[in-house]
Amino acid sequence: MKTKEQALAAIQKIMEQSGLTKEDVISAWNINVPTTEKSEYEILYTDGTHSVSLQTDKTPWGVIIFGCAIHLNEIPDKMGYPKAQNFCSKTIFKSKKCNCGSRIFWTRVISLSEEMLEKLNAFIISIKGQPLKGDYWTTGKCHKNDAWIAYIHKGQKGISSANIHKRIKVRQIIEIAELK
Repeated sequence: MKTKEQALAAIQKIMEQSGLTKEDVISAWNINVPTTEKSEYEILYTDGTHSVSLQTDKTPWGVIIFGCAIHLNEIPDKMGYPKAQNFCSKTIFKSKKCNCGSRIFWTRVISLSEEMLEKLNAFIISIKGQPLKGDYWTTGKCHKNDAWIAYIHKGQKGISSANIHKRIKVRQIIEIAELK
């Protein structure tokens, strides 16, 4: 009888030979999950666990996309860049600091097609979150008095800069690798 490691190595070899990704396997594994529970995204729960389907006995914290979990809700008050960075770094999730999301992370989010962004927002709303829309601070400064923002408006998405004192929305982000 094969050990667990041997079995996993054999599966990995088959996946590589077939050109399958981990996401393909996860999708196939969940083929028998009722459609209402299927998700293209994973849900991160307040206890640090995550799953592809909503678990009613747990409280969702955010949605995992591109290796990061984005909080379900915006911070209620818009704030300047320094305050936003400070606020997020003081937010601790499973003993790790949150942030505003890197410019690379937000670039990947805004690179989603309109259809995919609509699906992501619909998913966020389905687990009682707020959709991604408007301007959001990132973690990066671009000049002495300017920092990068990601903007998501109907039909327009991009990365731009804004004065660090401008009051802009904040969404807490945590890298999933940080939680392991």
